[in-house]
Amino acid sequence: MKRPLIGINCKIITDTGDSYYKLDRNYVRSVERAGGVPVLMPAFASAGDVRSYLDRLDGLLFTGGPDINPCRWKQPQHAKSELMHEDREKSDFWTLREALRRDLPALFICCGHQELNVALGGSLHQHVDDLPDVDAHAGGKTHPVGVFQGNRLRDIVGKDRLRVNSWHHQAIDRLGRGLTITAVADDGIVEGIESDPHRFMVGVQWHPERMQDDRRQQNLFRALVSEARR
Repeated sequence: MKRPLIGINCKIITDTGDSYYKLDRNYVRSVERAGGVPVLMPAFASAGDVRSYLDRLDGLLFTGGPDINPCRWKQPQHAKSELMHEDREKSDFWTLREALRRDLPALFICCGHQELNVALGGSLHQHVDDLPDVDAHAGGKTHPVGVFQGNRLRDIVGKDRLRVNSWHHQAIDRLGRGLTITAVADDGIVEGIESDPHRFMVGVQWHPERMQDDRRQQNLFRALVSEARR
């Protein structure tokens, strides 16, 4: 059986003049266990480079990371924001737009989930601690989320309630075009989205790759690989 090639984006870390790619190996492990071949993607220098690279791939995994520049939804930067490297941000949005155009299967995790929303014209709360009646979502805190019926996420995890981890301080505010909310935390924070016009564009705010022993969470990667085989 074909093992599809799954492209995975990486962080860019700078240190005293040097730059490095960085990726939590749990992403790689999750793709491998699901039957895919992980392919670590560089930060592309142009949209043309993205097209050439994606010609070779069967699916994509957009990973967690620092914050998106709020100029993309016309807001000033919050004092608590820590922006991702601009080369990664440009590359991620070029890649995401090309994936949407091609209808390439993709799973979006944490920052990736937020990038999908912003790419489709949505906006983010820049610091959820500023919102009334919202619990803290950073530092690996675990909390329940409700999963709605009638969407891909519910089909994948097979439950209407999940307990998930949390490493974020930003969250979806205005929903992007063509997106449906599929999961919400008890405090109202959007925890799951998907793109209705596309065959598999699924986003989650939590980190399923860090829940290696949870079969339902690992089903997200199995679903991505399964779609990428088609």
